[in-house]
Amino acid sequence: MFLECKQDAMAEAQIVDTRITVGDYRTRVLGVSGRGPLVLLLHGFADSADTWRPLLLELAARGQRAAAVDLPGFGAASGVGRTDLLDEYDRFITATLQVLHPGDGPADSGPVADPVPAVVVGNSMGATLALRAGTDRSDVGAVVALAPAGLGFHPVLHAMSGALDRLLPALRVAYKVPYPTLYVQTLIAAYYRARLAPGLRNAWHFGSHFDGMRDFRRIGALGRRLMTEVQAGCLDFSTMTRPVILVWGSADPVCDIGGAGALIDAVAGSRLVAVASSPMRSATP
Repeated sequence: MFLECKQDAMAEAQIVDTRITVGDYRTRVLGVSGRGPLVLLLHGFADSADTWRPLLLELAARGQRAAAVDLPGFGAASGVGRTDLLDEYDRFITATLQVLHPGDGPADSGPVADPVPAVVVGNSMGATLALRAGTDRSDVGAVVALAPAGLGFHPVLHAMSGALDRLLPALRVAYKVPYPTLYVQTLIAAYYRARLAPGLRNAWHFGSHFDGMRDFRRIGALGRRLMTEVQAGCLDFSTMTRPVILVWGSADPVCDIGGAGALIDAVAGSRLVAVASSPMRSATP
């Protein structure tokens, strides 16, 4: 057991944790060195770059350069403004690529120094942002979207959203209860492990970013803002010019795989990879 822990620690040492400034934001980057185009990894809602640690280790073993970032409002990144969230994230991704992949830029930003554009990969909310980045621009060459939000949700999510709206008065009271931060983090980590992905380490990485009930309230408010924007229409297939691979768990409990067909029909070079999964786990990391 000690040997296994030591091997895990040695493997984790390949991941370099840095803090950078991109545009108006401070954020954290988990990166591995290697060859090939940069693989930029975007996490899902309320998650962080830590969700990509297992994949980063796999990419490092294959000699592939990759970086995962904390999106604004999550993990160790600075907060978001009061503008439209999706537009704000679009600007953040462009600025991030300019820092991590110097010489590249959107189609209207001038000559390109690096002829190899990045591959943008995301899951859930991050997958939606990856798809929005797959336009006619020089810094993005391809997109991999794991169960993107915005192509359709299962009815259960709409039911849960309505139930939360009705519970808001009670939640506003609960938010004021001074629960210990560690208690909140542990409960959130337990939920993550039971409902989203196995593994104590992944679960704790997820829960550890919540600074008590105050953060729980803040992220809940962000979720309501984001859901409003997504439901209003967040993807314009006519602007997507980069090859897209959709990866979807066949039993994804949140995002409906049935929504993939519209994108596949509309975007040239796109394809769907369906992964057999249980209702408790989707295709996301």
